[in-house]
Amino acid sequence: MIFLIVLAGILFLLTYPKVYVVRDQAGGTLYWNANEALLFMGGGSSGAHMSYLRYAMEPLLVSMGDVRSPDDGRCSQILVIQITDNDVRRYNTDVDCVAAYDVFEGRIYAVQGPRIWKWSATHFEPATPEEVRAFDVGKVAATTASSPHPWQFDNVEGWSMRKFGQTIPKYQLVLNDQPVTIQFSGETWPQQPISVDLIRPSKGSQRIWSLDERPHRISKTEYENVFGNH
Repeated sequence: MIFLIVLAGILFLLTYPKVYVVRDQAGGTLYWNANEALLFMGGGSSGAHMSYLRYAMEPLLVSMGDVRSPDDGRCSQILVIQITDNDVRRYNTDVDCVAAYDVFEGRIYAVQGPRIWKWSATHFEPATPEEVRAFDVGKVAATTASSPHPWQFDNVEGWSMRKFGQTIPKYQLVLNDQPVTIQFSGETWPQQPISVDLIRPSKGSQRIWSLDERPHRISKTEYENVFGNH
């Protein structure tokens, strides 16, 4: 009888999902010219619901290579941080799931599946059909051909680009003839908090963005608010 009770308890813990875990992830692409720098920060959330036993054993199982696929996921909307020699401005957008950015004819475009968005000073706006046709024809020559690496280029139509996590973590720029340093800190694996700091000689260091990428538990209601009902 004791054995059956213990076995029933183990089966209950193995099969009944009670723990909801979410992990936020993000990455950034930095563009800059002689006057301004633009940080396009995007990412998303992945979620899992599991038994208490699986949750308790998760660190051990992951260390042994048993990494479970997420049950749910969603993209986050792009945050654009504009940096000048004396100011920082943040712009929330309605654009998410951006696959790539490109410079074409001096403008920055975001590719979102079949849709093309154009960055216009403070917001994204849909590219016109004429712009889309021109972009499709000319975007490869405008960026890829100028650099052997898809994660960086210099002075393409006045713009330079670096992708966080794939290039050096510190970027020393000159905006309006003033030195500005943008520094990325943290590691995406193993997961830990990551951040972006702005350093200006006249104003010191300022944290302009941060995110804790470590998985964390949330309630079922919070999970449903993020990913929908389950």
